[in-house]
Amino acid sequence: MSDWNPTSYLQFEEGRNKPIFDLLCHINEANPLRIIDIGCGPGNSTAPLAAKYPYSEIIGIDSSPNMINKAQSAYPEIKWMVFDANNDFSDFGLFDIVFTNSTLHWLPNHNELLPRLFALLNPNGVFAAQISYFFGTPIYEPLYSLVKTPKWDKYISIKEPTTYNDLGFYYDILSSSFSTFDIWTTTHTHVLKSKKDIIEWYKTTGIKAFTDQIVSDEMKNEFLCDASQIVDQLYSPQKDGNYLLRFERLFFVAKRTV
Repeated sequence: MSDWNPTSYLQFEEGRNKPIFDLLCHINEANPLRIIDIGCGPGNSTAPLAAKYPYSEIIGIDSSPNMINKAQSAYPEIKWMVFDANNDFSDFGLFDIVFTNSTLHWLPNHNELLPRLFALLNPNGVFAAQISYFFGTPIYEPLYSLVKTPKWDKYISIKEPTTYNDLGFYYDILSSSFSTFDIWTTTHTHVLKSKKDIIEWYKTTGIKAFTDQIVSDEMKNEFLCDASQIVDQLYSPQKDGNYLLRFERLFFVAKRTV
């Protein structure tokens, strides 16, 4: 995909931060020495980690140079690195906390990826993850049907750019690697002011995976117009004029016992 836009991404920072704080509340380590945030984005997940553990060495990694530049500018006291989580982590060493928020669904082959990431843990280390279940939102099926229509099929070659598995899949992977773990789902309700805000929310994440494949700016805008029509059909305003965006998320926190 093309590089991410941190300004657009942070337009809804308060809502995007909800799962970060939910996940942090389930991490109870006393004095972790080393922490890595995989898929740190513009630093909005790493900064709360640093606030909770101010004496830890913390590394934030992301494949997006734009996101890392934004994070470096906002939080220069934290170590940042442009790095693709699909690559080899052997030079990073081991960590007491491996944290990843809203990132794993952008990476393939979770049955291979997760054990490789689990291997980054020190004895008694904690792995904490949140996966955004975009496939559970009302827009998901109509949007994925749209990209497969004759109009868009010729422009969009990758029809399934994200990776999703059900709760049972992740339970089986966790139970084969950890004796102690928690796994749960939460549905966050984000209050947005307009249907345009709903498109803006998705435009920088789920819809981005499709518009990045369309070369022409004119056709990108037309695709967004088609996606907007889907939103028009699916979402209705509340009595005060606001719109409710419900978003299910999967969480798990696992501890590597000696």
